[in-house]
Amino acid sequence: MDPPGVDMTLRSRLPVLALGVSVLACAPQPPTPVSPADVSELAGRVARTPNNGELVLRYAAALQAAERCDTAVTVARRGMTLAPRSAVGPLVVGHCHERADRFDDALAVYRTFLSNNPDGRGVAAIRSRELLASRGLATQRARQALARETELAAEPADPQTVAVLPLTIAGDSSYQPLSRGLAQMLTSDLALLRRFRMVERLQLGALLDEMALSRTGRVEEATAVRMGRLLRAGRMVQGLAAIPPEQSVRLEASVLLGSGEVTTPAAASGRLPDLLRLEKEIVVGLASRMGYTLSEAERRAILENGTQNLAAFLAYSRALEAEDNGDYQAAAAYYAEAVRQDPGFRAAREGYQATTSLPEVRAAGPGDVTVLASGTPEPATPSVAEPSLTSAIGTSVGDLVPTIADKTTAIANPVQEAIKTTIAQPPPPSVVPPSTLIGTIRIVFRLP
Repeated sequence: MDPPGVDMTLRSRLPVLALGVSVLACAPQPPTPVSPADVSELAGRVARTPNNGELVLRYAAALQAAERCDTAVTVARRGMTLAPRSAVGPLVVGHCHERADRFDDALAVYRTFLSNNPDGRGVAAIRSRELLASRGLATQRARQALARETELAAEPADPQTVAVLPLTIAGDSSYQPLSRGLAQMLTSDLALLRRFRMVERLQLGALLDEMALSRTGRVEEATAVRMGRLLRAGRMVQGLAAIPPEQSVRLEASVLLGSGEVTTPAAASGRLPDLLRLEKEIVVGLASRMGYTLSEAERRAILENGTQNLAAFLAYSRALEAEDNGDYQAAAAYYAEAVRQDPGFRAAREGYQATTSLPEVRAAGPGDVTVLASGTPEPATPSVAEPSLTSAIGTSVGDLVPTIADKTTAIANPVQEAIKTTIAQPPPPSVVPPSTLIGTIRIVFRLP
């Protein structure tokens, strides 16, 4: 039966009626770089619309491109009040501070933006600049300390400032990157305690470099005491990780005081899949040897800090090693693998953002700041680590993920019961950021 209102003659003549509907999915055009030639034109536009935050920031970027940093910073700060979520302002202000070797000021600007806009656009570029400024500050401080070594030797170091040296790795050489990974995890965990001020990894690494010391070899006690004076750290943590190919793993760490006295090592042993649980035991032992008793809240924070996924931690450790060696492409690949293994591993995700954008940020001209600030905040996280990552872990170990099993028991007895090993779920699929698509969708209706 024909639908009501459809004429038979019309139907016979038009057996098929096609209706084409074109839909254009357009995305906003990406911002273009600015140049010194744009300063006058942008100044006029800002005068006409002074409350247009994006325009004010574009004007600041043009001033920066013209090497007029003093004016650029003033204009950018005003733009930041009008458009606080834009990364253009912090990039302009921070980069001008870096050019003047005011790395502390640059870091304050970058970190304030990251704290207020952790998922905003341009976060990757901000993290890259933060990394470069951190390295610049670390090198600056290391050189200043060495230049003032005689003066610093006469001053007592702060007993509440603690530095963790890279651990010595004994046994299977494929685990050498854990030297940095375990040191960074110990630093991160101890930083959660209220009493201590931790020396950042980059600061320690810069001093090792300036002193022409290997970061992977064990630092002699006399050298460690000297480093403590230079870092103003009254306590230096030295550790050892024994990882034989087919035997139990042993971690130990002791505290070296400024007087040269060494505490009894905190030690823990277990299977390789228990490595992250053993590290938490060491933290508790070190705190005890430094005369500190953890609160229940601190116990919980330490247990939940970082990752409980061993494969993710090994990839993260390799990323730190590559980053310290200046191989940011490899670092980004290993950070990506760590995030793939554990999407909630915040330190790895932030490291990935910084290193994956670093080549673009370093190659950018002074007028490219507006383009850098438009980058997506969450880069893709494909599985791009080298095949040696899995082989280094071993198939049986790579399939295990230590997880926190019982929070209540963990608080009561954090050393023995905090973390249990369970079979890991398959890693989540790679996260691919949406791309800008412009296309045509044609919808065809056919009448009966």
